[in-house]
Amino acid sequence: MARFKEADARILDKKICMKCYARNAPRATRCRRCGYDHLRSKAKESRKT
Repeated sequence: MARFKEADARILDKKICMKCYARNAPRATRCRRCGYDHLRSKAKESRKT
């Protein structure tokens, strides 16, 4: 996706809130915006078919 391995890590190593879709830190347990505690890892591959 990005040119550098470090850039990929910075872009893709995030957690996404299932309620408000905010980006959170990889070690987060709650959303920084709404406080919801159901987070998922950001998709590493594109969803295009």
